[in-house]
Amino acid sequence: MGMPDRRSLILLLGTTALFGLGLELSFRLLEPRLGVDRQRLQALREHVTSGGLVGLHEPRAHVLYARPPGLAGVNSLGFNDDEFPLARTPGTLRVACLGSSTTEGGNPEGHEGSYPRQLKHVLEERTGRPVEVLNFGMAGWTTAETMVNYFLVVQDYAPDIVVIHEAANDVDPRRWPGFRNDYSHYRKPWGEVHYSLTYRLLVRFSDIFAASQLRDPSAFDVATVVTRAPKGPLRDVGDRLPPETAVAFRRNVETIAEHVRLRGGHMVLATVPYDPDARGVAVYRNGIDEHNGILRELAAEDGFTLADVAGRGRQRPGGTHAFFLDLVHMTPEGNRFKAEVIAEAILQAGLAVPAQRTR
Repeated sequence: MGMPDRRSLILLLGTTALFGLGLELSFRLLEPRLGVDRQRLQALREHVTSGGLVGLHEPRAHVLYARPPGLAGVNSLGFNDDEFPLARTPGTLRVACLGSSTTEGGNPEGHEGSYPRQLKHVLEERTGRPVEVLNFGMAGWTTAETMVNYFLVVQDYAPDIVVIHEAANDVDPRRWPGFRNDYSHYRKPWGEVHYSLTYRLLVRFSDIFAASQLRDPSAFDVATVVTRAPKGPLRDVGDRLPPETAVAFRRNVETIAEHVRLRGGHMVLATVPYDPDARGVAVYRNGIDEHNGILRELAAEDGFTLADVAGRGRQRPGGTHAFFLDLVHMTPEGNRFKAEVIAEAILQAGLAVPAQRTR
């Protein structure tokens, strides 16, 4: 049997191309019924075509990542807030809020729905004075990144009050095998990822191929980019964490708090509430409880101001279940409740007047 002639080959290739195009168009028409997430498709394309960058994040030398300046709602420092003026405004209280996604807020609630923005409104309402509240929260950060960011960035803004609101993201480093106090067993640098031209073209132009890659939900997630694969089973025995692994969380928070005091500022430790009805996350509930307990101990032992949001939430008539979007993230109404508890702690401690600063 002889080789097919050129015309037959062209006809075969043309038919195959038309079939592929028809299949692609049919798939795109059926995407809503098939449950294809167009936002995740676009995020994957941005990740692959940018050499491993994640569309909503960019690498940072000492804190792993931040938001790319220029994104809607992101300031020049990479935080989900308005621009922060470095110079102080005389007579204006300045509050810096540190934490992760429960502090950062952002979509879908935007700046106004975050607890730092709500805190600004509550304090201004109750004091009748202008207040600056700077949102230094970054989704996914542990207290290790927050501590580094405080020393490299936050302290330059000379806040009168610093609020730490973090208890959830330090649970995973404590679960990873081979625990190290610097979290290097859990974290890794953000390295550039190289994809072949063929792979990039397929992801760029084929929804069918791109959707097939979404079977791995973490393929282009920033947490995976900077998190090491565990070398062994996660430490969830009995849904309890080894108590000796809590030392890093305590040290990181206490280090920030002591330096804030050294600089003449005031430290507020805000516990993190969670939805007690969320299922399948017992190890996180226990870890958050333990970290909240450490915040309470540091406040009692070292004289820092405690805003016990978690405790107040449990005491609230009717509870706070309606405020939760998931285990720890809250609706704008929930963040308003959080802001009111923190503002009350600030006012009761007499911290609502700007302190005399030293540089």
